[in-house]
Amino acid sequence: MIEPLFVELLVFCLIICVILLVKIKSGVDYNPNAAMLASIVGHAAVLNLIDCFCFIFYESDYPILNLFLNSAYFVTGLLLAYSWYRFAMSVLCKNLWKKKLVRSLSSIPLLVTLGLIVCSFWTGWLFGLDEDGQYCRGPYFFVQMAVCGFYLFVPCTIALTKSFMKRYYPDRSLNMAFSIIGVFPLIMIILQMYLLVGTPTISIGLTISVLIIYVNIQSQLISIDPLTGLNNRHHLGRFLDTKIHNIRKDRKLFLFMIDIDKFKDINENFGRLQGDIVLQIVASALKSVCGHLGHFIARYGADDFAVVAELDDFSDALYLRRNILMILTKNSEHLKFPLRLSIGYTLWNRSNDSIPNYISRAEKQLVADKRSKSMERAVT
Repeated sequence: MIEPLFVELLVFCLIICVILLVKIKSGVDYNPNAAMLASIVGHAAVLNLIDCFCFIFYESDYPILNLFLNSAYFVTGLLLAYSWYRFAMSVLCKNLWKKKLVRSLSSIPLLVTLGLIVCSFWTGWLFGLDEDGQYCRGPYFFVQMAVCGFYLFVPCTIALTKSFMKRYYPDRSLNMAFSIIGVFPLIMIILQMYLLVGTPTISIGLTISVLIIYVNIQSQLISIDPLTGLNNRHHLGRFLDTKIHNIRKDRKLFLFMIDIDKFKDINENFGRLQGDIVLQIVASALKSVCGHLGHFIARYGADDFAVVAELDDFSDALYLRRNILMILTKNSEHLKFPLRLSIGYTLWNRSNDSIPNYISRAEKQLVADKRSKSMERAVT
């Protein structure tokens, strides 16, 4: 009764993968990352299907069929691990993954292992048939597992390292999710190899992993602004609701409201595409100044941004404001027009404050900053 149960579990996992694949393919924002995610889910679906056939035809009168099914399982599992590696690296190390040399070097273990799989039909290096005509592992079977482990372990290590670095604090939840997702299939591989031999632990574990990936990405889309990659207004409210109860006793919580001066004129005179570039420049400047310090950054509105920072006093708040303006000036030197920001900030009152009042005060300070600059320009 065990094998029919395994087949049912694998069919259930296959259905989950197919549903996820349809969801991803039919998504409005089907970008290169979504295509790589679709590749992961597609390979997981094929792996479940092959594993299902392996159980059904385990005692087949045609041993060569079992051999071909297992070889197909090896190839699909390897391609799945590599697809995950590509996807994770493109998210975690975007600039590094753009380099052709890095992508080429990363594909070498894949190509070598594929060559070993093909040769195994004659040499038995990774797999073969024993004297009774049954499938058995070859002397270099560990190479397949080691390469798959490498493709899973490297992104997992990078994500785990980043999750403890202040510089990447805004992406901590995403990095933690990637590190957990990478570890889970490794555990399943070890279990199937040594403790649960003959069970579909790997296939089931991988299905759970792709489901976690999909749910995590959907969660990120809900709280992340797609244009700038920053948190959105909804996430700001949730963050403040949690943060105001966890302020360090020796620190003060400041809210900065930031607005792009004459953004409407930029859109009208230079086009909305240029306006989008401006928004990305501002977001990049905020990440550069505030990201490594662990401050929370969000896109609050069309051309409005918000920063939540735990600081020592108002002098630190003033320094942060100056630093943002300085970096923005440097990053926007190539533009054909001056790019300026108005910034207002306020302090959270621990005794009798509320989030609406907190935001309202910061917005009033922002308006005051705009007015003071208008008056300065009028005088000059």
